[in-house]
Amino acid sequence: MSKLASVKVSVEALEGYKFPKKFGTQVISMVEQKLKKRFDELGGSGFLGNTLRKDTIAWYGELACVCYNSNTKTVFEIHGAIYQKWLSLGGINWGIPNTDESPCWDGVGRYNHFNSDQSTIMWSPQTGAQGIWGDIRRRWAELGWERSYLGYPTSDESDFPDGGRVNSFQKGGIYWWSDTGALDLNEVILHYTGLVCLRETGEISGADEPYVLFGVVSPFSSGGFRSKTYSSVDSDTSRPDLMELFRGKPNGLIIDVTLMENDHGDPERFRKEIQAAMTTAHGAGTAALGLIPVVGGAIAAVVGPLIQKFIPDVAKALNSFLGLGDDKIGSERIVLTGKDLILLARRANNSNYKNVGYKFSTNNLRGHNANYKVYFGLVPA
Repeated sequence: MSKLASVKVSVEALEGYKFPKKFGTQVISMVEQKLKKRFDELGGSGFLGNTLRKDTIAWYGELACVCYNSNTKTVFEIHGAIYQKWLSLGGINWGIPNTDESPCWDGVGRYNHFNSDQSTIMWSPQTGAQGIWGDIRRRWAELGWERSYLGYPTSDESDFPDGGRVNSFQKGGIYWWSDTGALDLNEVILHYTGLVCLRETGEISGADEPYVLFGVVSPFSSGGFRSKTYSSVDSDTSRPDLMELFRGKPNGLIIDVTLMENDHGDPERFRKEIQAAMTTAHGAGTAALGLIPVVGGAIAAVVGPLIQKFIPDVAKALNSFLGLGDDKIGSERIVLTGKDLILLARRANNSNYKNVGYKFSTNNLRGHNANYKVYFGLVPA
């Protein structure tokens, strides 16, 4: 149960609430009688703890509260960690309970519903008490509540970039924007899916031998990758491929793409340089923001500034290793917001060009008379 001996509410916690105005004397008497009856049924001070305050529709104790719902004309109780969370969200200004604390379907968690089943505070031993409401709550209910693949919520509803809202869960999140509604997702997987040669370099040696270097930075990770070196690549041909570049929460990504022509350089050395560049940029970005990696809704407040901070650091780090033996055909930086990642991952169908499946691509990468495009897939984990 969420009732814990250590969970107590102080008088100070009740300060600032807009308590309801007085009803007529007869109604007040009826409500008080109902509150007193429920208070006694629950065990009085043995259940609520020391009484902190009595108001028109609610009696508050250190450990619990009894609250009158005028729609159902019933008094409901809230206690323990759920009671504490309810007060932190605004108490009766946030919602009037329409259930007692009740067991979840899985027999592990506990919950109270509020506002005619429009809002819920859900508690489990692993996640604590979290508030969920509105479209995000409706989507979670459609999925099966805590029995869904998401599990229990691990955060209250909070802000997410691009004007969104989010509840984090044990195995994912539900994200909301006004133009998309509520979208559920766990992690995303970013793949490199191949390249297309629109025009080869025209070197004397004949067909091209290109390879692609990738630097990938998220708010909480970084990596450097290299494709294979493709032999005998002619104009108007493709090289389908599949290589995982990122797996994680959709909190925003920078993808730096550098297309090289293999002459006399060492591609693996360049990959290591890319890895070092990404690590340097990631370290500089997080240090600049004083960020300690966190989970849940707190991510949203730092993702946008963090991604923007990485951009000049990535560029500076990458410039330090070019000119080491192979020709650079072209490069591009792709910045994907959390919303971009979620919408791309949830899009069911890939596009296809010359047998390369993809969700998005670079623009044309041009250099040394060559013209290429590099392609990516993005799917739910």
